[in-house]
Amino acid sequence: MITFISGRWWRWTFQKALTVFLLQIFFLTTVAQSCQSSVSCNVVLTDSQGSFTSPCYPNDYPPSQACKWTIQAPAGFIVQITFLDFELEEAHGCIYDRVVISTGTSDAKFCSLTPNELTLNSSGNVMEVSFNSDFSVQKKGFHISYKQGLFITWQALHSMFIYLLFYYKIFVYN
Repeated sequence: MITFISGRWWRWTFQKALTVFLLQIFFLTTVAQSCQSSVSCNVVLTDSQGSFTSPCYPNDYPPSQACKWTIQAPAGFIVQITFLDFELEEAHGCIYDRVVISTGTSDAKFCSLTPNELTLNSSGNVMEVSFNSDFSVQKKGFHISYKQGLFITWQALHSMFIYLLFYYKIFVYN
């Protein structure tokens, strides 16, 4: 009688454990596939402001991703991006997972942890953000906001001030 109860108990426990295990595998696979299938990461953004994220953010991004967001502003405008959240795999030289920002005149490469609220401006009316992940370690990814506008730097203000002084001296006093 004890052997029969033990055998039935083990069989019942094994069946329940196997059912739970198979349901977990199915659920995790479904979640991973739904995230990967809903990824749209080669996008041209033309709105005056907005934001975008790495695939599956705030969950871990999938392996082997190659994404590019191109932000286009009207002629005469520039693009400004701000890192709202950023966590990628850490590696010297960003050789595994990385975000590359092309501002028009230079490229900046980011990986690991990047300070929130870091802001970059384009030199023209287009900025590209590229994201690449390798096959092994995945992290949370990133959330970046962007806006278009006529942003004036101190250098531009200085140049305008010099120009106005020069103009005033030539045309007003002469």
